[in-house]
Amino acid sequence: MKRSNVKKAAVILAAAMMLSGGNGFSAFPVMAEESASEGMEIVSSMELQYANNFSVDYLANGCKIITDGGEQKFLWVPEGVTVSEEDAKDMTILQAPLTKLGCFSTTHATLFHAIGALDKVTMVTTDKEKWHIDQVVQQMEDGTTVFVGKNSDPDYELISAAAPQIVVISANTLHGSDEVLAKFDELGIPYIADSMHLENHPLGRIEWVKLIGALLDMEDEANAYFDAEVEKVQAVADSVAAEESHPSIIQTYVYDGNVYVRNGGDYVNKMLMLAGGTYPFAELEPEKGGNTKMTVEDFYKDSIETDILIYDNTSDTSVSSVQDILANGDYLSDMKAIKEGNVWGIEKNYWQSADDVATMIEDIATIIYHPEDAENLHYFYKMPEE
Repeated sequence: MKRSNVKKAAVILAAAMMLSGGNGFSAFPVMAEESASEGMEIVSSMELQYANNFSVDYLANGCKIITDGGEQKFLWVPEGVTVSEEDAKDMTILQAPLTKLGCFSTTHATLFHAIGALDKVTMVTTDKEKWHIDQVVQQMEDGTTVFVGKNSDPDYELISAAAPQIVVISANTLHGSDEVLAKFDELGIPYIADSMHLENHPLGRIEWVKLIGALLDMEDEANAYFDAEVEKVQAVADSVAAEESHPSIIQTYVYDGNVYVRNGGDYVNKMLMLAGGTYPFAELEPEKGGNTKMTVEDFYKDSIETDILIYDNTSDTSVSSVQDILANGDYLSDMKAIKEGNVWGIEKNYWQSADDVATMIEDIATIIYHPEDAENLHYFYKMPEE
């Protein structure tokens, strides 16, 4: 819920007191610009169901305190409100409206896409040829969104010309790329850390849309999108709960001779389970997200009887067929999923469609229970033998 209503209520109350003649106010006052000093108390906080790594607090005067994935605090200030240094304390002031934002990740861009706010993204670090979101491509062709170089080594002159009011970055960047952030500090460009990738539930990842909604004063749109995704995911989970069997399924890839296996607590495995599958490595770091690296031999021992293999060929781009997988370890040919031809690949638009998690889970349910409908999949495909 937007807090503009709180501000409006405060103004109406003040007006009523003035009209009553109390405290010596004129019955027909001249409204001055509102000062934030008198309304800095927190009146409510954003409700989060799954996300754990950000927060938004709403103040009586319409301001917001946003805490990001790197524990930075921002004081979002609506139009018509001024704040003092004492009000802001150690927070970065963001003066609304925010209409020019930079985006250092294609996955983060999906959060803007979810609420129809991609027009606010005016600076990106992924070149046009690598985008699968049509609107971003069009904006880059129109010149309203500018490519400023890779996020690890951007062109600061282009960034200065783009003049973003704030840049959305990864929390990893915040803690691991001092040179880039130091340059942002020098240029006076604030940056906010989005750590959706650290959330261990798929709905926790997309709930970060509420952070973008808070920045753009689009909480209503963010809530509507999120609630719809929750409803769709729950519908899939309910539909597969009655199935008699729950086949084992794994999503993984091989790199440099090692297999990267999703930890038991990772969001990908929750997607597999919400779709009706059983994850064979559920006891591997059950409270932790991300991957564990293991040898192909160790992977083989615990995955030999796995029914379904989703091979992440977006991470291992050398693989386009089952034969390419076997080139990484020919003894994987004994794996049940490979022997029975139940191997699936991931479409290139997968990571730039993170806002469509419900459809992804629907796709996985189709792979598990109705593989004959493979032509209806959106983000996966049956991997060819050769």
